[in-house]
Formats: sequence, structure tokens, C-alpha cells
Amino acid sequence: MVKMTDVATISFRQVTRKRLRFFLTVLGIAIGVAAVVGVVSLGEGVRSLSVEMIKDQSDLTLLEVNADIRDGVTIPITGQKIADIQRDPGVVGAVPARRITYATERQTFLSAVDAGSAGMQSVFSLTYLDGRSVETGTGEAVFGYDLAETLRRYEGIRIGDRFTLLVRDYDEDGRPADIRHEFLLTGVLRERGDELDRLMITDTGNKDEPFDAVFVRVVSPDVVFPVVDRVEGLGLSAHGAFEQIRAVNKLFDIIVLVLSGFTGISLVIGALMIMNTMIISVFERTREIGISMAIGASSGDILRLILSECFIIGIAGGIIGNLLGIVFAGVINSVGRNVVIAELGAGFSGFAGADIVLVTPGVIISGMAIAIVLSLISGIYPALKASRLHPADAIRSL
Repeated sequence: MVKMTDVATISFRQVTRKRLRFFLTVLGIAIGVAAVVGVVSLGEGVRSLSVEMIKDQSDLTLLEVNADIRDGVTIPITGQKIADIQRDPGVVGAVPARRITYATERQTFLSAVDAGSAGMQSVFSLTYLDGRSVETGTGEAVFGYDLAETLRRYEGIRIGDRFTLLVRDYDEDGRPADIRHEFLLTGVLRERGDELDRLMITDTGNKDEPFDAVFVRVVSPDVVFPVVDRVEGLGLSAHGAFEQIRAVNKLFDIIVLVLSGFTGISLVIGALMIMNTMIISVFERTREIGISMAIGASSGDILRLILSECFIIGIAGGIIGNLLGIVFAGVINSVGRNVVIAELGAGFSGFAGADIVLVTPGVIISGMAIAIVLSLISGIYPALKASRLHPADAIRSL
């Protein structure tokens, strides 16, 4: 058996003997690798910028956990599941709540959250524009900023006022029957720019009615997805700004996959070029291969020799392809940024000062791996053909 070092030396000498053919073959696979690197880098760059924009504009550390329906069965929020969420190492605060829709006597509809005031404070860090928080087990209420403005303007409700809200119910005959609830407005929250601006907060202390939501505050955006996975493992569903990131990731996975499919055509062409080159090389060296086998080289040695040549072509193609891909990505970044901003609209104006491509070590390693694997696959047929030559027939062939 020929030593691998000897195989490598002979292979390198053989592929570089006809330099122009070697260069063109390498260039064929390199162009395909460059296209993949450029396209994937563009997709990853735009994905990364989109995610960063979501992080800057949204509160990723806030989740709302709800009951889920699986296989037609509703999985409720139980006390044990609430305790499990509260004990989660990624959670700093969790408060169970009930969502209720009320209407004023003048038919102004509003949404309310009945939850523990201390828990709401730990999750939302409430600050008051005026007044104070509610006391547990009372008919007191706090308005979000926007809700307070709306009810002050159209209903005349101000801090210190008692007011009546209605909840639609139905009697035994199925006829509507509104239930009246009396509340005392004790405070108004500062404007937050989130859902709380439009909510009423109460703390009735009612333990008989089941909870239909749990508001959760996680440690940091970095642990959001692990916490969501654990919540979903309890049979519940989680909602929040993280869903935007999940949607962006799914969208760009599809985009990168489709674009990579198109660029994969150039990889197929490069692989065919390698196969063609190696078939010609085997044909030209038939006598040489026959002599090598006659003096002791085995079929396995010939197989390794041809595949080693393909391996060298793959390495060279991967290196050159990655370098071309980095250059290609740089061109996309400098020339294509304005085009991307124009197509995506003013909401993506933040891209103007950032790189829209992201060349990661993973992309470079993948480019190299693609070049090597395709080269080896392309060389299998020529290598098998060479290894199956009969020495006598090969020597007499020319």
C-alpha cells in the first residue's frame, strides 16, 4: 500500500502539471461557493439587522402565557403550572391574571386585567402619573394613560370617582343579562407606549375563578426562547415580541434556502466540470495507471490517488471561493444597501449606517465543506473507473 504522504505528493504534482486546466476547474467550483457565501451572508446580515431593530423597538423580556388547545383539548393554567413558571431560573417575576372585557353604561368597551397588584408591580414596574395603586380584595381600579384620557373625555371619570361597568352574561333562557360592577378609580399610570396604556388594572383577590393568563418577566432577551420552550413544555402557549423574531427567522430561512437553491446551480456546474476534468485525466493517464498497477499499486491506491486529486481541487476551490464570496459580499454591502432600503421602505432606514451582509465563520466553513464534498463526490466515478482498469489492457491502450 502506498503511503498517504506519497499519495498526496503525487496528487499535487499531477493536478498542477496542467495549470490552466487546474485553474479553470478550481474556478468552476469557486464561483459556485462564492455565490453561496454572498447570498447566505446577505440573508444573515438582513436577518441580524431586522432582529436588532425588533430588540430596540420591543420589550423582549415580557411574555404573556395563555391556556393552549391541543388536539381539540383545552389545557388550562393550573396552580402547579403557575408555580413552575415562577420557579423557572430565567423568570424574575410572574403574575397570574384574568382578562375581562367591560362596557360602560354608555357602551364604551374597555379591557381589564384582574391580577395581584404586587405581582403586576414586579413584572411591569408600574409608575403613576397621579394617584396610587389598588388594594387587594377591593373594588379599586387603575387606568392606563390612554384609557384614562378616553374615559375622562367621554365618560367624565376622574381619580376618586366611583363608576359602574357592565359584563354581558346570559340567563337560563339564553337572554342577555348584564352584571353590574362598581369600581373606584385610585390612580392613572404614566404613558408607557405598550398595551397597559389601554387597560384597566384591578385586584379583586378572587380565588374562585380560574386564571386565563400569566404575565412573565424574564431575566434578559437572551433567555426568552429557552423560557418559551419550557412554558410550551407545560402545555401552555406564550406570546410576546419574541414572536416577531421567530417570524423573521422563518422568513429568512425560506429566503436563504430559495436563493441558495438558485446559486446551487453554479455548484452543480462546477461539480460537472471536476468530473469531466478527472475523466479526461484518467483517459490521458490510462497507460501510466496500468504501469503503476503492474508494479504493485492496488486498486485502492489508484482510488485514493484520484480522490486525493479531487480533494486538492476542492480545497483550492473552497479557499478561492470564500475569498471571492467575501469580495462579493462587500460589493453587495456597498452597492446594494440603498437598493434594499428603498425596497423595504422607511421603516428600515436604520440599515443606512449598518452592514447588510454578515460573513460568519460558519458561512466560511460551510463554503469550504461544500467545495470539498462536491469535489470528492464528482471524483467517485472517475476514481472507480481508474481503479477497475486491468493493468495489461491499460498498458496496451496507447
